[in-house]
Amino acid sequence: MIDSRRILCATGLAGLVLFMTACGGVSSASRPESPQILVAPVEAFRPPVRTEVQPGDTIDSVSQRLAGDDWAVWRDALIIELDPRRLLPGTRFEGVRAATGELESLRVVLDRRTELVLERNGEQVSIARHQRPVSSEVERLHGEVSSSLFGAVDAAGGHPELAVRLAEAFQWDMDFLRDVRKGDEFVAVVDHQTVEGSYYGYGTVYAARYVNDGKVLDAVAYPDANGRIGFYDLEGTPLRKQFLRSPLRFSRITSRFSMSRFHPVLKKRMPHYGIDYGAPVGTPVHVTADGRVTHVGRNGGAGRMVRVRHANGYETNYLHLSRYGPGVGKGVRVAQGDVIGYVGSSGWSTGPHLDYRVKLNGSWVNPLTISSPAVEPLTGERLQRYLSHAIAILSLILGDAPPPGAQC
Repeated sequence: MIDSRRILCATGLAGLVLFMTACGGVSSASRPESPQILVAPVEAFRPPVRTEVQPGDTIDSVSQRLAGDDWAVWRDALIIELDPRRLLPGTRFEGVRAATGELESLRVVLDRRTELVLERNGEQVSIARHQRPVSSEVERLHGEVSSSLFGAVDAAGGHPELAVRLAEAFQWDMDFLRDVRKGDEFVAVVDHQTVEGSYYGYGTVYAARYVNDGKVLDAVAYPDANGRIGFYDLEGTPLRKQFLRSPLRFSRITSRFSMSRFHPVLKKRMPHYGIDYGAPVGTPVHVTADGRVTHVGRNGGAGRMVRVRHANGYETNYLHLSRYGPGVGKGVRVAQGDVIGYVGSSGWSTGPHLDYRVKLNGSWVNPLTISSPAVEPLTGERLQRYLSHAIAILSLILGDAPPPGAQC
């Protein structure tokens, strides 16, 4: 930017010298030489280069928008720190061009905490990852449902992510779209994380309570024998069961299991062996139990589908997908909760939804009536340590001080 004050000073000085010379104020013998005004060369303005990841973008396409013919060099540097399969829409890229027009530097904002800084050095591009420190604080939130869990969390001062985390904690016992009632209450004791004073995310949900139509559900985080954090009730019974209540976190049932349903495409009555969940295209579909994938691909009217074999004679099917989950292929082992695919409208479908079907020993069964026992209960000394921990956690849930001897 040109300094207007400097221009005014220089102009005033030249005018003052001319005025004094004209008025005889300065003799020719003593007249000073004309002042030399040194002007630094003005650097050409280089507008910043900006782009944002759009749905369907790849690192290649983003690099081409940013760097033109030189895109491959920048692409090769970016894939060192960026997973090409996880290029999220909305990710911001901001760069600066050299005087020659070539991309000189690049800044990639991954989230509030993390950014990448790339610099061109000759034929090489260096890359550095910068992370701002995260501050953590244990927070207790309590709210009452008037319309939805999201609304209750918001009214209590929480971020919408907390509603999702609560749904994950209780997903074996509740469907948070069908089962929520007005007047339900929740309590969450959670690690609230901030970056430079702004919300960054939630860490561990240490404990939660949900009162659903008078029924009290408790979830306490605790490691199992393998160190994997799971949720248990106050008596040490794991909340995790063989099957999730639903393959979608938040959805609505649009058609139920029936031996005689009018098919909206074929226009005749026929059995419907699954549960249809209406949801927007692209909604993640989660496998409901541990198992091994036995089919991935198109299957007639089912469109794109995935089939998974589970223990105890069960098989689950996920129909009408728009695409498949990362790494999902025939023979791959999947863990309960993994993303198996995304809601779509492929095959014989009148709109975006998931048709979720379950077989037991080769026969179709109603997914909503599956009996799903808890898995891997705590026993012995580990159970005793947990019960002492649970006493302290219960005090946090109630908003009281832990009793003497309780161990968090």
